[in-house]
Amino acid sequence: MSDRSLRRSCARNIFLLGIAALFGSSITYAACTRDQAFNRMMALNQYGMKLQAALPDPLKDPKGYEASYQRVNDFSSRLGAVGKPLADAKYDEACIAYDALAKQYGVDLAAQGVRSLAVVEAEGRHPPKTGCDLAESSRRSMWLTESFQKHAQDAHLQRDDWQQFGKEMEPVGLLMQQDPNQACGLIDTIASKYGFRRAGR
Repeated sequence: MSDRSLRRSCARNIFLLGIAALFGSSITYAACTRDQAFNRMMALNQYGMKLQAALPDPLKDPKGYEASYQRVNDFSSRLGAVGKPLADAKYDEACIAYDALAKQYGVDLAAQGVRSLAVVEAEGRHPPKTGCDLAESSRRSMWLTESFQKHAQDAHLQRDDWQQFGKEMEPVGLLMQQDPNQACGLIDTIASKYGFRRAGR
């Protein structure tokens, strides 16, 4: 799996599993609730993005990158594999799988600082009139990535340019769950650096 594919995998885990949790079947009354399972998944996704962000520069430290990359790739693959019970609304099974993965990798779930499902759902029902919520920060992130892809094709940018953009975007994924307003601010700052302007601005 390439570095870019790994980033896409992390993002896909966040949004696809999040959508499945948010809009899947109705709540079942089990020892582990829908909220608890979802919150575990988001915390582990957050940890995965931190692992990704901590990877050494592959050009400056190729040996260090290769040594660390396998752990990041393995974690991402494991997290994706254990997501099916959550998507299937099997919350007890999902919590057991997430707890086992957290224990194996030494992840303190509470320390990841993600917002709870209850907060995200309340935000979805009553979007802020000003500022950003998770959905808006996600839209802006996708717009910025697509804008850079077009720019890279038009300007024939090289691998170093892609890696620089990837490094600049890494904190965005972390902030989207912790503070969408900060995520949007960072996205706008990066966009301004490259001369990108969103419609309506």
